[in-house]
Order: sequence, then structure tokens, then C-alpha cells
Amino acid sequence: MTTALPNSLDLSAAPLRGRAIGALICGVFGAVWMFEAAYFGAIATPFCLTVIALFAATFVIWPATQLLSLRHAPFSSAAGQQWSDVSKAYWTIVAVEWLACIVAGNVLSNIGRSGLIPQAIGGIVGLHFLPLARIFRARIYNSTGVAMVLGVLASLAIPAGNLRNIVACGACGLALWATATVICVRIRLSSK
Repeated sequence: MTTALPNSLDLSAAPLRGRAIGALICGVFGAVWMFEAAYFGAIATPFCLTVIALFAATFVIWPATQLLSLRHAPFSSAAGQQWSDVSKAYWTIVAVEWLACIVAGNVLSNIGRSGLIPQAIGGIVGLHFLPLARIFRARIYNSTGVAMVLGVLASLAIPAGNLRNIVACGACGLALWATATVICVRIRLSSK
């Protein structure tokens, strides 16, 4: 007995490659947020930086090795068309995100509220995941964005200072690393 597969099913590794790239990006930027937590939180001791570096290496190497393992898998023309269909929206979202971060940082600095820059940027970055979830059909990015926004909002309940910065940056970094973990586990399970 054979089972027919629908014609629209992409059997190439392109979706897995895309997920691995997303996990790699989350791993890298999660590391950036965690290092920022150490510096903005004034806890950048050799021990703390070493621990962050070890975790960062894990969350970068893991998706990178998954991506490398998929390099020889067939790539369909349909997958290339799928990227072509979403690339303009993706780059527009990223450009708006970066511009909003720059504007927010400058405005907060100019009005004497630079202590809120981690929260503003964390909120903007978190919000940028919501349209990404839609264009990539990756519901996990909704969770990532919500976790980041809630994390930075929760940090505002803490009086201004080092602890507030650690919580804001740490929440963003942990949300990204959690996303990278879930994606990598899903890739692993789908390749079995």
C-alpha cells in the first residue's frame, strides 16, 4: 500500500534550513542580549562573562551544526520561490525594527531617559517577531515576541538601576535562546 503525498508538500531541506537559520539568528542575538545584561547590569566579571560565553557558544554552535548538516540536501525551486515571496517583507520588517531602535535610543538619550533604552529596544525587537511569525508561518515567533515584550515591561516594575537592566536584557536573551532551543529540538525530531 502506498500513500500519495500532496503536490504542494516541499520535501526538500529548505524549510529545515530556514528554521536552522532562524535558530542561529536567535542564538547570536540572544548572546548579544545576555552580554548586554552583564554590561548594563554592571556584573561583567570574568566568571559571569565566561558563563555567558559558554551558553552563547552552545546556542550558536547547535543551530550552526544543524545548518551544516543540511548543506548537501536537495533544494527545490519552490523553496527559492517561497523565500522570494517573503524576502521583501522580511527586509522591510528588519529595516523598520532597526530604524525604530535608533530613533528610540536617540529620543530617550536626548530627553534624559537613557536608562530606558534596554526596555525600548527590547520591546521593539519583541514586537518585530509578530509579523515575522506571520510571514514565516512560525507560531513560535509569536511566543518569542510576547515573552520579550512582557519581560521588558516586567522590568519596569523594578526601580531604575542595574537590576532593572539585568532583567530587561536577560529576559530578551533568554526568550531568544529558548526559541533557538525549541527550533533545534523540532529540527532534530523532524529529521528522525
